[in-house]
Amino acid sequence: MNADSNHRNRTLYQSVAVRGCIAFLLTVYLSACASLHDFIGGKHVGRAEVERHAGFTAYQKQDYPAALRHYQNALVYLPADNSDAQRADLYYKMGRTYLKLQNNTAAIASFEHALALRKTHSERDRAILHNMLGLTHQKTGNIEKSRAHLNKALELRIITRNILGEARTLGNMAATYLAQGRYIKAIEHYQQAQQLFAKTARATPTDLGNIQTNLSSVYAEMGQYEKALTHQFRALAIYQQAGNTAGIASSYHNIGYIESEQQNYAAALDAFRQAVALREKIQDRFGAAETRNNYGLLLSEMGRHKAALSALLQALPVLEELNTRIQIAATYDSIGSVYARMNRHASALEAFQKALLIWHETGDRESERITLANMGDLFTQSGQDTLAIVFYKLAVNISEAIREELQILPQQEQKAYLNRVQGFYRKLADLLLKQDRVIETQQILDLLKIQEATNFLGPVRGNTSTATGVAMLSPEQQIQKQYAQLLQQSIHIGKELAVLNSIDRSDRTAAQNEKLRQLIKQEQQLQRAFVSFIESSEIRDLIDQLGREVRTQMPALEYLRPLRDNLKRLGEHVVLLYPLIMQDRLELVLVTGLSPPLHIPVPIDHQDLNRTVLNFRTALIGRQDTVQKFAQQLYQWLIKPVEHLLTEVNADTILYAPDGILRYVPLAALHDGQQWLIQQYKINNITAFSLTDLDTRPVKEAKLLAAAFTTGNYTFTIGDQTFDFSGLRYAGEEVNNLTEIYPDMTKLLDKNFSPDTVITEINQFNIVHFATHAALVPDKAYESFILFGNGERVTVDQVKYEWNLTNVDLIVLSACETALGAVFGQGEEILGLGFLMESAGAKATLASLWPVDDRGTQLLMNKFYTELKQHGATKAAALQKAQLSMLSESVLSPVSDADRGVLRERDAAPASNQHTVHPYYWAPFILIGNGL
Repeated sequence: MNADSNHRNRTLYQSVAVRGCIAFLLTVYLSACASLHDFIGGKHVGRAEVERHAGFTAYQKQDYPAALRHYQNALVYLPADNSDAQRADLYYKMGRTYLKLQNNTAAIASFEHALALRKTHSERDRAILHNMLGLTHQKTGNIEKSRAHLNKALELRIITRNILGEARTLGNMAATYLAQGRYIKAIEHYQQAQQLFAKTARATPTDLGNIQTNLSSVYAEMGQYEKALTHQFRALAIYQQAGNTAGIASSYHNIGYIESEQQNYAAALDAFRQAVALREKIQDRFGAAETRNNYGLLLSEMGRHKAALSALLQALPVLEELNTRIQIAATYDSIGSVYARMNRHASALEAFQKALLIWHETGDRESERITLANMGDLFTQSGQDTLAIVFYKLAVNISEAIREELQILPQQEQKAYLNRVQGFYRKLADLLLKQDRVIETQQILDLLKIQEATNFLGPVRGNTSTATGVAMLSPEQQIQKQYAQLLQQSIHIGKELAVLNSIDRSDRTAAQNEKLRQLIKQEQQLQRAFVSFIESSEIRDLIDQLGREVRTQMPALEYLRPLRDNLKRLGEHVVLLYPLIMQDRLELVLVTGLSPPLHIPVPIDHQDLNRTVLNFRTALIGRQDTVQKFAQQLYQWLIKPVEHLLTEVNADTILYAPDGILRYVPLAALHDGQQWLIQQYKINNITAFSLTDLDTRPVKEAKLLAAAFTTGNYTFTIGDQTFDFSGLRYAGEEVNNLTEIYPDMTKLLDKNFSPDTVITEINQFNIVHFATHAALVPDKAYESFILFGNGERVTVDQVKYEWNLTNVDLIVLSACETALGAVFGQGEEILGLGFLMESAGAKATLASLWPVDDRGTQLLMNKFYTELKQHGATKAAALQKAQLSMLSESVLSPVSDADRGVLRERDAAPASNQHTVHPYYWAPFILIGNGL
């Protein structure tokens, strides 16, 4: 059989396990044939050949358990003196079958066996096996190993001049970048693959359609749905012209997904219906069941719960017959979600429980956390808040354990999925605060910041502090232990049942039949035990005990000591302030080194808060007289409720971890009616207290790199936005002034200020100053950048994966802009900037919240560095003094009209506000991270 003729075996349609989210099917290039042995010719003989052929037939019929049994039998019957090639072929087939059964570990082992047997043989065969190992490692989330194998496959395909195989492997490499949310890199690789397909006559219509499908998937994840639809309709046209029914069906499935994301429900339903009909026509039972799952979830979103349930229950038996465990669990999770929306709590709990058993048995912790959180939602819905907290905590702690495992960094998930994960962190914080459990809340607020940064940056690693998650109190640990025991009993019984069910009824002995009946009875008893678990007297007693302990806060006090000690190391007068935005209130969590944490709820509708924040920012940027009005209102909400406590502890520094839209405005510019907040306190923004290295002091001798874009003009387009940047007139003066303060500094201007020059040198300095344009676009890390003096741009992706700033104590971006184009999100791009630089190794970042004035920034930076050079000065104190100096100036000439940011028509501002006393000039800069 020719390797390029069997299209049906070359492509695999994948999706994220559904978990209550409608899924896009991504086309992955297997670049393989039915058999490795087909490359080398020859025939098997005897029983081994019969079993091999039976396995292939079962595989084609999607009876994967039977296929696996036949292949394993063939391996047993294969004579010992047969060639390695035949044995490798069987291991390869077993690997593909394990993939279909979603047993990635066994698939990897099988492919590695095959590769070992083919080590000195055909380069073409080895390329296929490396390709398969790359795909399988990607499924486990091990992107590093995945890329290593794909690179090896690419190398072998270039050696053999296999342009078609090279293109397909590039497509698979692109999928690894998509898995990490590195959209631009994914698009680049898909486009390279597309160019290679155009060069070879061997590229099939399936290849051309698949590349369009994959480009569509990237744009769908980026939220660019029109582009996603354009590419998917191109794929559809290619498949239709070629008569590829499977491709047509997958296109309709994906069109349904894209339309559902835009809430075009009629179009989505129609597309899903067409996909189901086509998949049934070609007897693709798995595909039809998976589309029905999406169809059911969409109906539920539309409020048509009975119809949704019908679709999901229709998909379930097919998936169970095919033994696709992950999709079975995902469907049970979806069924549970629908039952919950119908207020059928017992049925929902039973469905979630069945999903949880499979997640636990298969080790799929990412999915397990979603189902646990869904159970938390269910308990909240039924008024069992204390039990809900236990299950939310279990979900959070699994998330943090995953995050800490560096070698299997979680893949970037669909946006809807990410929002659900972030949601249960916030729900847990809400429930904890309602029970006055402030110490635990502080822990979850830190973890929430990390999860929110993931929405902007893609996967974010934690550390040993975050890996433990949020503390489980003693009664919670007992509830968890008893629940885990039930899980283990169920898994044990399930495995025994699976072994007995795999034996044909006619071959089972009487003893085996009796054992089967007993196991089924035990399984039914355990299912009832799960449902009645929460009502048992023992669990009720534990919940009552938990309520008593929570009221004293004693169990959590052991976690308070490290928190207090860390604050005290920063100084006796340092406090930690976490605002948390809820729908109906603002929660203020305040931690000091002298007293237990406390929280104060401030009743306010979140829309009123949003409106005030946006008005405040507009007044700041427009240098309007109304700025104090909004500054005072925010002071009343954010500071006034804790003002007396700040006075009691004689606070002089506020470590501030803003939430949501509050990230778009500086705390320093709040006003109490008499003075600005910066006149009372040093303000130090942080990403998360547990992640930030706050007490490491900088090295005594500063080594400074200062770079600036001063002359020239660059125009370019990213996404839907066109940027027009001119050199910053005063940036050169800003950098030249630094040479007077730091005579030994290194200076780079304009053409000499290039990424190649900077990236190789940057970690030799402990202070890095960039006087150039930068932009952070809400929800679009791939469109965010820093502009260098030679016109090149460095993206967030490059900083995250390529920069090393471990020796850098401070990085300054003196012309950074957020909420580009007046598009406001939840400030995740600002939080993400702090995480980005921290993850690269920098201790602190100084950046601006809006396009700052060129001349005003030069004056502020000059003062900041002058203060920072003083003996014993800290970064937070230097910034405060620089800002105060601009407030205290009595006579200043009007400053330049030039913005450091995107050029735009400026708002007319009163002449009196064109001096640096207006917070427009001194307030935009925030210090994120270590303030020492």
